[in-house]
Amino acid sequence: MPSLRWNRLPDTPNAPGAGGAFVGAAGETLLCAGGSNYPARPGWEGGLKVWHDEVWTLATTRSRKWTQAGILPRAMGYGVAVSIRQGLLIAGGADSHRHYPDCYVLSLAEKELRVQPFPFLPRPLAYAAGALVGSKVVIAGGTDRPDAASASSAAYALDLANLNAGWKELPLCTGGGRMLAQAAGTKDTFYLFGGVSLAPSAKGVEREHLADCHAFTLGKEWRRIAPLPRPCAGAPSPCPVLGDRVLLVGGDDGSLAGKVEASRHPGYSKAVLAYSRTADAWSEEGEGSCGLLSTGCARWGGGFAVTNGEARPFVRSPEGWLIREE
Repeated sequence: MPSLRWNRLPDTPNAPGAGGAFVGAAGETLLCAGGSNYPARPGWEGGLKVWHDEVWTLATTRSRKWTQAGILPRAMGYGVAVSIRQGLLIAGGADSHRHYPDCYVLSLAEKELRVQPFPFLPRPLAYAAGALVGSKVVIAGGTDRPDAASASSAAYALDLANLNAGWKELPLCTGGGRMLAQAAGTKDTFYLFGGVSLAPSAKGVEREHLADCHAFTLGKEWRRIAPLPRPCAGAPSPCPVLGDRVLLVGGDDGSLAGKVEASRHPGYSKAVLAYSRTADAWSEEGEGSCGLLSTGCARWGGGFAVTNGEARPFVRSPEGWLIREE
């Protein structure tokens, strides 16, 4: 089985990096936009979370630094980012006050940012998962407001060949509502892995990290596929698809949630899991170089690029990696 090679990309200039940034490709250019961080001091010391609207670009794998190309229509993060032919589609997102249904395509013309409105989602949505499936963008899960006590099981599809039809609601995911799940897409099938469920409790909202996985083939129904070896949420998504394999790079299994103080957290996992679509089975692929949570992953530069994200609770990172198959 081919191994993976990890090459370091330049750090983004948005120190200390951002969680929930929109990451993807517009043509041959890698984009990293928006997100949130704690620039003054960490959250466990009372630091203030700041939301961002800057759009950073990296022209090629040989580029030594990122360049700011412009800004988003508003400061936000934790939406879905999917690279499409027209550019980088960003869908939904949140700030401290609310979630948004906004959808835009980011592209570049003469190195200047263009922001094109796209059909908005039927409802505000953040912390959802999405991927390109043939000519359709599919989005599933997420929450519709910051104080949500449950996550959505809804799924939507946008046909890029028929934008006037807008987002169409798909059958509900049979696995139930979830946020911070991981997604992947092939020419006809959408995959949804793990995530976090929410439920009201005496202490507020209780989270459960999930290991169940589901697939939706266009024109058919959801079906349950092999579960993860352990729960996983927040890994870079859309997940890399390498032939028959879909890779889960890192993620959080929830084992330390509520048990370790944020200041003592060792950092998120760097373990790599691989799902065989033909065998319907998961395998352990060792450890990679990336342990970033709540960020995107994009096919770019002959591999898959990951940049920014959460290194541990309240702590962001500006680092980036290019994952290639050897």
